[in-house]
Amino acid sequence: MKKFCAILFSFVLVLMLALPVAAEDAAGESDSLFDTAPALTAPAGYVVNLDTNIVVYEKNSETQLSAASLTKMMTTLLLLENYQDQLDSISLTAPSYIYDLIWEQSTNASTADIRRGETQSLRNLLYAMLLPSGNEAAYIVADYMGGGSIDNFVAMMNDEAKAVGCTGTTFVDPCGLNPNNITTARDAYLILRALTAYDVFATVIATPQLRHGHK
Repeated sequence: MKKFCAILFSFVLVLMLALPVAAEDAAGESDSLFDTAPALTAPAGYVVNLDTNIVVYEKNSETQLSAASLTKMMTTLLLLENYQDQLDSISLTAPSYIYDLIWEQSTNASTADIRRGETQSLRNLLYAMLLPSGNEAAYIVADYMGGGSIDNFVAMMNDEAKAVGCTGTTFVDPCGLNPNNITTARDAYLILRALTAYDVFATVIATPQLRHGHK
């Protein structure tokens, strides 16, 4: 799962950014894209022209599938909605109990090597969530924003999912280790679209690896 989120986000964004050029004429161009697009081997897909909001490709877009590490998109969205201007002024200390929660779900979870009791800025945690897909980084953010309760944060995640228009998404943890985190291709697009409002998100996912100063 190393760099999974960064690679996937970059690929999706490249598709979206390219489509306004490739799909200038609404219906005709859309039909052409459907005819000429390579076969998608993934179980579901959803591509939208951001200039016109026209869906130019979809496959099983309402089918509920395991969200896995895409769950971290929602954790990232809540972080940026609430603290985009405080990414460098707020630092969090990793609480010990979150590592037990992670261990209970997986003995091989991807991490950013943030240790128990270690302190990191919100910006570092943002990079840690999106580049090495650090599960502990997502939990640290969830603990802070949930007032010490992961359940509180998960409730925030599900409320936000509804707010952005998701209809087939349910979150049960902040990182995606639990297979009961589910979403659809369409819902994943809606969350990603909300994230594109934040310049820092584009900066992070365009970063090929953790830089000096970002753990």
